[in-house]
Amino acid sequence: MERLTDLEYLTKEFAHAIKAVEDTDTTGLRSSEGVQRATIVFIDDTRLYVTERLNEGYSYDWVSKDGRLLFHHDNEDKTPNFYHRDPYSIVRGIVTFHLMIGESKEYRV
Repeated sequence: MERLTDLEYLTKEFAHAIKAVEDTDTTGLRSSEGVQRATIVFIDDTRLYVTERLNEGYSYDWVSKDGRLLFHHDNEDKTPNFYHRDPYSIVRGIVTFHLMIGESKEYRV
């Protein structure tokens, strides 16, 4: 990953759907130089865990409020899903297809 995601911009762009952004990921560690960690909490209490390592890799996990994995993507993923490879696109997808359209739908991984 050549540059880290601008979480401030992302939070402003989707302010209507994001309840909070925490400076930690699933490890419980905070961001440091070269590693950005965040937990984006949505208005329905689902969470997107973001881990980005400058020039190394990334991992994004979206989980339900009861801890079920709804979506996973990392730099080693070979899935040809070109529209959901960055946090902006992932958040836009969650907001559009989950929060606005299908909040009551069951998701499978």
